[in-house]
Amino acid sequence: MLGWLVRYSVAGRHTRKFFSDLAHGGSSKKAKAAAEAFALEHLPDHQEIRSLRTRLLPRRNTPHGIPGVARYVRPGGTSAFWTAYWTQDGVRRQKKYSVTQLGEHEARELAFATREEMTAGNQERLAELLDIYLNDHKAKRQRRRAEPAAAAPREAPKRRPRPAVDAAGQERRSRA
Repeated sequence: MLGWLVRYSVAGRHTRKFFSDLAHGGSSKKAKAAAEAFALEHLPDHQEIRSLRTRLLPRRNTPHGIPGVARYVRPGGTSAFWTAYWTQDGVRRQKKYSVTQLGEHEARELAFATREEMTAGNQERLAELLDIYLNDHKAKRQRRRAEPAAAAPREAPKRRPRPAVDAAGQERRSRA
């Protein structure tokens, strides 16, 4: 059992495929090339899904759970502000809202609203990719189930009758 194993997980869906050397003409190089081709087939979509999920999904490592929104206090405690961060055309952007000018609640709400507004396109793209990816997996699974079995169903193995045993555990032989 020599070969190459490809495993990856995207959006909670796990994919695993084994490329044996024997199935590829006994060549480890051919099996490796097939495994790499399989892994790289959807890599750009997987990278985009991972990147979008990292930037958009709620987290546990922030007090409010929303990535890209933070509260800062200037050194010396002179002023505080809420900041919304996002990436636009590959450039990181930010918008600050002063707590002293707007008040704590208003600055916080504006930062969250700005972040949501500026990442709305990313949310749509993530939903689109997940829909394509998850539906593709469902369709493949349904096709596999619908395909007729390649081999005819096997009959159950026939059982040989057990030899008759007497009370002492000795096999009794019958005359035939």
